[in-house]
Amino acid sequence: MQPSVRVICLCRLLSRRLDRGVWSLRNLSISVPRAVLSGEGESAVLRCSYDLEGAALYSIKWYRAETEFYRFVPREMPPSMVFPLPGASVDLTQSDMNQVRIENMNRRLSGDYQCEVSADAPLFHTDIRSAPLTVVDPPFRAPHLTISRGSYVRGDVLQANCSVDEAYPAPNITWILDDHKIAESISWRTSDLDFKERGAFSRLEITILEAENYKMGLPYATYNIHRGYQDRYTYDLVDKEDREILRYTLIPPPNGQFSLSCVATIYDIYARKSEPMYIREDAPHPASVTREDSAVPSMCLSFTTLQHLITLSLSHNSPKL
Repeated sequence: MQPSVRVICLCRLLSRRLDRGVWSLRNLSISVPRAVLSGEGESAVLRCSYDLEGAALYSIKWYRAETEFYRFVPREMPPSMVFPLPGASVDLTQSDMNQVRIENMNRRLSGDYQCEVSADAPLFHTDIRSAPLTVVDPPFRAPHLTISRGSYVRGDVLQANCSVDEAYPAPNITWILDDHKIAESISWRTSDLDFKERGAFSRLEITILEAENYKMGLPYATYNIHRGYQDRYTYDLVDKEDREILRYTLIPPPNGQFSLSCVATIYDIYARKSEPMYIREDAPHPASVTREDSAVPSMCLSFTTLQHLITLSLSHNSPKL
């Protein structure tokens, strides 16, 4: 068969396959952890799945921020090739045509990761998918909680502050009252990857209502996404001028005591809680009648009787006129 005839036949074959929607590379997807911890020995496994529909694989290429760091080409020996990845290394024993494993993660490896798959001849179809990954440097210490008073009277407004040490990225802060989440401050995420550690701070105002029944609702709000839910509570959305203050209205519990704590979280891989603080109602309590108290009326009776006896005695002994 002449070369020109072969080309025509190949073109017709490709045309038929395209008309039938057969591309040799379908259902490409990427699986990347949303966040991993940084540190020596910490790792991330990135996976790429695809359907070649019987066609041969030409290559798999992995990129971070458009810079290639791993390539797998079945026709080459060895099939794996590694390119420099600052501060980390690729584990070749656990990297192949389906996945790549990166070891010794550091926060400068945060960013978008791409998997590019190419089918072999005759189509050489190529597709690519990407997903973000954040390498987390958590805070060294637990959140620090302070409160204006350790006790309250009804009608008080308590001020509570929660601060978290610097971390990458900045943690979110969740407020917990008697094991119920009542509010959350979401830290802003920078659009550019400056890899700078930042601390977090949240302020909460708790208004104690005058009421007898304690009904725990779950009002929930964040100052920077302005979202709230309400259940049997009065909830005031913060003003723009005070957008860093969360406000919560509480009906005091029957025993007059509640606990408050805050939790620092970064994605789903880090969570640490402050020491809880217990706030008690500061109210006078009427004294109960005890056996000792019951002695007082007896003393009064004895004194009255004694006074009566003295009066009688004086009357009896006084001289007669």
